[in-house]
Amino acid sequence: MQPNPDPKPGRWILPVVILAMMGFAWLFINAADDPTVSASDTTSPSGDGGTATTTTTVVAETTTTTTLPPDVVQYTLDITAAGIEMAGLQERMVKINGDWDARAVGYADTLAALQTLDAEIRAWRQGLDGITVPGSLPQYADFHAIMVTAAAEIPAKSTAVIEGLQAPDTGEARRAALAEFNEAVTAYGNQVNTIAAYRPEST
Repeated sequence: MQPNPDPKPGRWILPVVILAMMGFAWLFINAADDPTVSASDTTSPSGDGGTATTTTTVVAETTTTTTLPPDVVQYTLDITAAGIEMAGLQERMVKINGDWDARAVGYADTLAALQTLDAEIRAWRQGLDGITVPGSLPQYADFHAIMVTAAAEIPAKSTAVIEGLQAPDTGEARRAALAEFNEAVTAYGNQVNTIAAYRPEST
């Protein structure tokens, strides 16, 4: 049985899940008129089994109007939804490979699962072409171009995982391709994060 080279494969999925949450938080915070923010408590469990810690964050009230153009709101919703979809696809990629490493699933079923997933990833990439870039803020065109370029790497890496499974080695090619796939997803996620965190200057 081949050992799993990444003992914590779920760590690759976290950036995309975070970007999705950031995108929605950004929308709801910045799309409102004259927001008022109060103190909030956040409790985090201790990583070493100790006592949980509570952090209180206080943000002063503001009367700045930060209403976003409707096309920007819709665009951010669309790219966030695409990020959430990719998080699910990446999770499946990690699971399929993990099951094969553990020999919990046979070769034929693993190959079929990867081929199905690869087709869905390519459809996901094509779906990005249907997202409308905000015309009210031209700078989003540059942001979008960078995001699409990053996303274009993901299908190629997905196909490489299939080729790695079929390679006449002991799994090195497939594991290397999987690492590159996860890195491509992270690069894409980082750009979505950049877009979601962008705040146009308001007057």
